[in-house]
Amino acid sequence: MSVRSVYTVMSLLLLSTLWSCRKEVSTENPSGFTPGVGSFTAQIDGVTWTAADSAKAASMLAGQINLIGVSSDNRQMSITLNDTVVGTYSLNQASVSLATFASNDSSGLYAFTSDQGSDTSQAGGTVTVTEIDKANQTISGTFAFKLYRDIDGHQKIVKNGFFNKVPYISSLPPASNGDTISATIDGAAWVGESIVAAAFSGQVTINGSNLNASQSVGLVMPLAITPGSYPLDYTGITHFGLYYPLPTIGLASSSGTLTIISNNAATHQIEGKFDFKAVNPQKPTDLTHQLTNGYFFVTYN
Repeated sequence: MSVRSVYTVMSLLLLSTLWSCRKEVSTENPSGFTPGVGSFTAQIDGVTWTAADSAKAASMLAGQINLIGVSSDNRQMSITLNDTVVGTYSLNQASVSLATFASNDSSGLYAFTSDQGSDTSQAGGTVTVTEIDKANQTISGTFAFKLYRDIDGHQKIVKNGFFNKVPYISSLPPASNGDTISATIDGAAWVGESIVAAAFSGQVTINGSNLNASQSVGLVMPLAITPGSYPLDYTGITHFGLYYPLPTIGLASSSGTLTIISNNAATHQIEGKFDFKAVNPQKPTDLTHQLTNGYFFVTYN
């Protein structure tokens, strides 16, 4: 798997976590996300795409803006911006800011993104945040970009995009009763304060973070995984771990072990242990962290 693909998967997983948070907040904290408020739409290859009323979300966390929406035919668009201010953000192969588009019925590995392709003739563009209404916690803006998919050389042209008065959150919801994820990171004990676990495209993603999203630990595994031990290696893209020491620094497991204790398909509860070495996929020897004594017990959506 290419380094770019690893980062694409990591970004998609973080955004799917935001989406799961949206669903939790709308149930447990109606003053957070408000279904039916705001709009998120664009022309994709000349065809209108619009996020469903109950399927759009935004956040301003840890120095980043995230937006995500799913249309009634289950096509998902997401946008990540590397700041939280009004202005124009460039998206290209070298930018932290990222846009993605994919069907929720297919693997995230086959998403169209703004950072694939060889140059801006294939992928890239701009997103302009025109308003951040802090009193009402809504965000508005416009966008236009090209999205590319390396695996087959296909492209999507996105025009006339806008998001208007989309409600955003500025802190994550606390973990549900019974959910837990913890680890020792470089010798220091860490416990996830906000935990989201979700089934998506045949995989289970588990993400634990601080309430301000400043530090997070994630795991990805097949939905049908059975008790046993599995190597955690991002190059295999089947079982791997993620560690974000900072929101803008994403590391993936180069070695380690995931041990599944139980996976109950009826109750959607999964329990296990983990340890892994987290590295920068672009420069595996440049920055490393060691996670040991990892444990999780979660109920996934």
